[in-house]
Amino acid sequence: MTFLAKPKLHHPELHKNSLGYTRRDYEGAISTLCAGCGHDSISAAIVRACFELELPPHRIAKLSGIGCSSKTPTYFLGASHGFNSVHGRMPSVLTGANLANRDLI
Repeated sequence: MTFLAKPKLHHPELHKNSLGYTRRDYEGAISTLCAGCGHDSISAAIVRACFELELPPHRIAKLSGIGCSSKTPTYFLGASHGFNSVHGRMPSVLTGANLANRDLI
């Protein structure tokens, strides 16, 4: 599988939120999911919501299980925390993350 890094260049006049982030700052890696997959639409909605809600990316935790959806957190909020767990263990992982750092969203 080939890997193409997303260009780090930003247009200097991109709109910024009050935290100084552009919408591009909330993106992640280039998606390798199948064309037409709904996960890309969901990722785009998460990027837009986090930008508009002005959430600091470093305070966000992205948790996922197994399957195609486990790849999804890679495609948004590249500067946030991520963790992949096995199927059925997400409630305990989420509880542990919340207890370890209550500042995470």
